[in-house]
Amino acid sequence: MSSDYPSPPEARREPEPYPGEQHTRLSGAWTAVVIGTVALILILVFILQNLQNVQLSFLAFQGHLPLGVALLFAVILGAIIVLAFGGARIIQLRGVASRARRQDGP
Repeated sequence: MSSDYPSPPEARREPEPYPGEQHTRLSGAWTAVVIGTVALILILVFILQNLQNVQLSFLAFQGHLPLGVALLFAVILGAIIVLAFGGARIIQLRGVASRARRQDGP
């Protein structure tokens, strides 16, 4: 019997990984440390290249800081704000999931 459709390919089994090829928590931590170290080096280079002083005014606070340090503080403040909103959303979703489990429970 001939048909215009090709036969489906046979399912291939993935070969078993060799010892040491599997992704582990330690390998993930090692990757995070390497990426974090590279990021810190880049941040340090950025700060060292932007050492000219700038005047800052925020609400009642005024002062002089190196530009790189001022921008670093701005990034840190932005990250804190993002983490606060993200944490609030996670807490909200956990509450919704908890109420749904209680309704579906025994």
